[in-house]
Amino acid sequence: MPNPTCISLASVVCPSAPFLAPRLLRATAAVTATALQSQQRAISSTPRCCTNAAKGKKSGRSYFLEMRKRERQQADRAARRTDRRENEISPVVIELAQELQKALYSRDVDRIMDIYEPSRMAGLIEPRATHSMCQAVHEAVRRDMARKDSSRMSKLLHFIATLVSDLREARIRPHNFAYVHLLSAYKDAKHFVEGRELWNWLKEQEDVHCSQGAYGAAIELMSYGKLVTLPELEELYEEGLKRYPGTFAEYHFSPEAIVPDRTQPVLINDLPNTLFQGIITARLHSHDWKRAYLGFDTLLRLYPGRTAQRIFELFVSERPLFEAYTAYMLACRSGVHISGSQVTNILNRLRVAMTQSPSMEDRFMLLRAMANALYACQQSGAALRGIHVGEFIKAFEFLLPEKAPGQDFTGEEVDLRNTIAVTAQQIVADLIQSGLAISASLFVPLISLAGKLRAPELLKQTLEDAKTASITFFAVEKRTLLAAAGQIQDGDLVKALWSVIVASANNEGNQLTYNDWATFAKACRRAELERYFEQQLKDQAHSLSNTLEKRIRSVMTTTEPGAASSSLKLMTGEQLNTELQAIQGQVENIRAVLMSGQSLSFEQSPFYMHIDPSQSSLGTEQDLRAIYDEFTTDPHQPAAQASALPNAPAINSTGIPLDELRFRNWVNVHEMMTFATLYSAARRGTIEKAIIQRKAPKDVAESLFIPKITPAQNADELRTRIKQLRALDPDFKPGQIFRKLRSKVADNTPAFHNQLDELKERATERKIHKHVAKESTVSKVESETPDEVLQPKDRDLDPSTSRWVTRKINKVSDLDSHQLNITKVGGYDKYRRVSDGVAAKKIEDMEKGNEATGKGH
Repeated sequence: MPNPTCISLASVVCPSAPFLAPRLLRATAAVTATALQSQQRAISSTPRCCTNAAKGKKSGRSYFLEMRKRERQQADRAARRTDRRENEISPVVIELAQELQKALYSRDVDRIMDIYEPSRMAGLIEPRATHSMCQAVHEAVRRDMARKDSSRMSKLLHFIATLVSDLREARIRPHNFAYVHLLSAYKDAKHFVEGRELWNWLKEQEDVHCSQGAYGAAIELMSYGKLVTLPELEELYEEGLKRYPGTFAEYHFSPEAIVPDRTQPVLINDLPNTLFQGIITARLHSHDWKRAYLGFDTLLRLYPGRTAQRIFELFVSERPLFEAYTAYMLACRSGVHISGSQVTNILNRLRVAMTQSPSMEDRFMLLRAMANALYACQQSGAALRGIHVGEFIKAFEFLLPEKAPGQDFTGEEVDLRNTIAVTAQQIVADLIQSGLAISASLFVPLISLAGKLRAPELLKQTLEDAKTASITFFAVEKRTLLAAAGQIQDGDLVKALWSVIVASANNEGNQLTYNDWATFAKACRRAELERYFEQQLKDQAHSLSNTLEKRIRSVMTTTEPGAASSSLKLMTGEQLNTELQAIQGQVENIRAVLMSGQSLSFEQSPFYMHIDPSQSSLGTEQDLRAIYDEFTTDPHQPAAQASALPNAPAINSTGIPLDELRFRNWVNVHEMMTFATLYSAARRGTIEKAIIQRKAPKDVAESLFIPKITPAQNADELRTRIKQLRALDPDFKPGQIFRKLRSKVADNTPAFHNQLDELKERATERKIHKHVAKESTVSKVESETPDEVLQPKDRDLDPSTSRWVTRKINKVSDLDSHQLNITKVGGYDKYRRVSDGVAAKKIEDMEKGNEATGKGH
C-alpha cells in the first residue's frame, strides 16, 4: 500500500509563500547520508583528506593554525602600511637636505652653521657630510686668520666645539679624515690646548675615528704650539707608523729606500703621506733642517710629479731666501701649482733683498729672478695674475738709490732713471697686448714708480691709460696716487685727487680714515700746500675728533728726513741697457705663453733653478750621475729578465721624463742642503756680532747673503760631500738654531773683556755679611755655556723676544769671597750675589783652610 502524501502545515497556512511561515510550521524531511555528504562537499572549501574523510569535518588544530595564519597576514599588511607612511619623507626634510647639500658644495660655512642643528635632528649628517662640514669650517678659519679678520672667529670656534662634542657623543656619524680638519683648524686659530684635548681623546679611538692623517695633523698642531719637544713628536710619528704601516711605509719613508723602477711612478695607495708631511713640518719648525731635507728628498723620490703642494710651500715659507726660491722652482718644474699667496711671498722677499744689496748687478740679478719666477709659474700650468706682475714692476723702484722727499735725480742718474721708467711701462704694455687681464694691480705699481723716480710724464700717461681702460681705483689705490702726486710736487693733482677721495667717502657714507689724512698731509707738505691743508681741516671739522686732528697736524709738521747715504754703485748707461735687454728677453717668454695659451718646451726655453743663474753645481754631470746611481739603486737587486718588455718611460705633466726629474730633484735638494750649511755658518757671524753690539740678531743690519758652491774636484770628493750632507749629527739638539757654541771665551773678546773690567772694579766695593773684600785681580776666567742657553727656560715669556743667557764663573782667583753669577738679561749685564748664607759659609771654610795651611790669597 503506497504511503500517503504528506502536506506541510506551512503550505496550508500560506499557500502562496510557504517560506514566510514560521520555521516550526515547516515539515522536516529526512535527509539521506549521501545527500548530506554531497552538501558538505559543496560547502566545504577544504579538500578532502584521509583524516577528514573518516570524520567528515576539520580538526580543532587545523582551525587554530588557519586562524594564526590569517592573523599574521593581517599584521604584515598593517606593518607594510605603517612602513609606507614612515618612508614618505616630508617636503620640509627634503628641502632641508637640498639646502644642506648646496651649502656643503659651495663651502658656505655661515649657512652650514645655521642649518646644522635641524639637519642633525633630521638625521641628514652622514659621514661624507661630516667631512665636508669640518673641511668648510677649517678653510674659513684659515682664511679669516690670514686676513686677520676676527669678526666671526668666536662663532667658528663655537661651531667646532659643537662638532667635536657631537662626534664624541655619537650624535653624528664620524669620518676619520674629518678630525684632520678639526685639528688643523685649532692649529690655524692658535687654540693649541683645545686641539691637544681633542687629540688625547682621539688617539684612543678605533679607526672609524682615528687615521694616519690625524696623527700627522696632531704632530703639526703640537709643533706649532710648542707643546712638546721634537723627540716626543718623532716618537709619535713612529707610533703612527706602526699603527698605520701601509705597504712597508717604514721602508719607503726611510732616506735609504730604493725605488724599484726610476722611470715609472710609484703606485702605492696606502702610504701614510699625511703623517709623513706632519713630521717634516715639525722638523722644519724645530730647525732640524737636515732631517727635513732628507724627508723632502724621500717624497720627491716617491712622487716626483705628485708631491703635495703644501710640502713645497713649507720650504718656501720657512727656509732662507735662496733655499726657498729653489723649493719654489722645484714645485714649478714638477707641475705643482703654488698658491697665489706663496708666489706673492717669494716675490716680496726678492724685492726686499734688493734693498740689502750694495751693487746694481746684484739688484738686477734679483729682478731677473723675479721674472724667472713668473715664467716658471706659467710653465707649471698656472695662470699669470696681474697682482704678481705688479710686484715685479714695483721692484723697479729699487734699482736706483732712493731719494729723500723733495730731492730729484741729477747728472747721470737722470738717464738711468728715464731708461728704467720707459722699460717698466713698455713691459706692462706688451703683457697687456699679449692677453694679460687688465686690472688696477698693473697700473698702481707704475704710479708708485713714477713717484719714486720723480717722473711726472710717466704718472700722467699711466692715469690716461687707466682712464681709457675704465680702471676703478679704490681707497688704497687712491692713497698711492695721492702720495705719488706729492712726490712729484704737483699741487693741482694733489687737490684733484683729494677732492675725489672726499667725494667718494661722502657718497659711500664713510668717514675719512687716519691713513687718508696722513697721506694727504704728507702730499701737502711736499707740494707746499699748507694753506690748502688748513682749509680742508676746517671744511671737514665735523668729521674730525680732537685726537685725530692732533695726530694729523703732527704728521704735517714732521720734518722730512734728509737724503739717505747709499753705498750703491751705479752702472753705466750701456751696462744698464744690457741688463734691461736680458729682462725683456725673459718677458718675451712670458708673452709667448700668454699668446699661445700653453707651456713652452723645457728643452728649448728652460728656467733656471737658483736665484743666481751662474751658480755652480756640486760636481760635474758625469760624477753626479754616478754618485746618484750609487745612492738610488740596489746592486743586489736581480736584473730584469731579458724577455720582459720594458715599459715606456713615464712623462711628467711638464714634459720631463720621471727618471730625469728624479735625478734633477736629487741634485737640487743636495744643493739646497749646501746652501743651508753655508747659511748656518754665516749666521753664526751675525750672532757673534749681535753679542758684541748687545743687540738681538734680528736687530743687526745684514747685507744680502749670496751662497757660493765650490764644485768637487773629483768623484771621491763629491761622494764624501754627499755623505756628509746626508749624515745626521748626533750632537744636534732639537730646538737649537746653531749647533755648537765655543765653551771658552777669549780674553780679547770686547764684550767679555769689558765685563771683567767692570767686575774687577766693583769687587772691591762689595760686602757680604760684614766681610770686606780685599783688593784683588782677576787672573783668568773660563766660562761654560749651560744647556739653558740652547734650550729656553720654562718661563711665561715670549720666545721671540726673550733672551735669557746664564753664565757661571767657575774659577776666579783672589775673588772667592765674592762668588758672583753673571746674568745677561735682555742685553744688559746684571751682577747679583749668591745666597748670603751660602757665601758666608764658603768664606768661613776658606778662612779656616787658609789658617791651617798658612797660605793666603
